[in-house]
Amino acid sequence: MKRILLSSFLAVLLTVCAAPALQAKSPSAYGPKGKRFGVGLHLGEPTGFTLKGYLTQRWALDGIFAWSFIDDALTIIGDATFEILDIPVDTNVITLPFYVGGGGKVAINAGDDDRTEAAIRVPVGLAVQWVNHPVEVFLELGPGVKVAPETEFDLTGGIGVRYYFF
Repeated sequence: MKRILLSSFLAVLLTVCAAPALQAKSPSAYGPKGKRFGVGLHLGEPTGFTLKGYLTQRWALDGIFAWSFIDDALTIIGDATFEILDIPVDTNVITLPFYVGGGGKVAINAGDDDRTEAAIRVPVGLAVQWVNHPVEVFLELGPGVKVAPETEFDLTGGIGVRYYFF
């Protein structure tokens, strides 16, 4: 049952994130170098792979598929984020979007008793996006609340890099 849920979650996440990338580009393209779908590495808690797909100029869906060394579990995170402001910089080489969002986290086979944990999280982050290169470097903190199997504080975060393909 866990494998079916995991496979279904990943299929939905990838489909939703990839859909905007498959659309024809418009003159008002957005994302690093006007590309909307990126894949990369996330280092921190958890550590693994990350992907992000822009839906509009400010809205994006992102996900992390990684290993949590604290929970000792396979961890899947999915968030919707909104870039609330671009921090002004005196250059036309980079942009600095500051974003917030909401989402969830599932940790499979966590702890010594191989339980599945679920959490609600509120990611907050800052990205550096190059205007002429399809690269993004980001720093993110995701405070939240575990809702299953018991209620307690949860914290994820780290640094990462994504390369945008489409």
